[in-house]
Amino acid sequence: MPATDPIAPPATSSYAAAVASPPVADGGTVPLDAVARQCAQALSGPVNYELKGVTFALPSLRSLPIDLWDRVRAGTDPMASLRAVVGEQKMREMAAAGFTLSDLDVILEDWKRRDGVRH
Repeated sequence: MPATDPIAPPATSSYAAAVASPPVADGGTVPLDAVARQCAQALSGPVNYELKGVTFALPSLRSLPIDLWDRVRAGTDPMASLRAVVGEQKMREMAAAGFTLSDLDVILEDWKRRDGVRH
């Protein structure tokens, strides 16, 4: 990818830069709990959106449980993915405002772009 690609992942991981490699514990096991906590703290906060008068926030994709992240990334069920993230009440607001499948595509694509995730 060219260096000017606005959604290209960074050449080095911000996570790797944020934490040092932990020492290997007795028995050869690398403890990663502290590293995972530091990485979680380094994630960007939620992004607030507004579309058709409905406001909603989407967290960093990297903070999602992996089964949900995989569904969002795969795009196999955008409605279920978004519903799992924003909740049933917000989905009802979106439906009442007249959201379309095209609107959901716009939301999911922008969300992925801002988090540097490509599918």
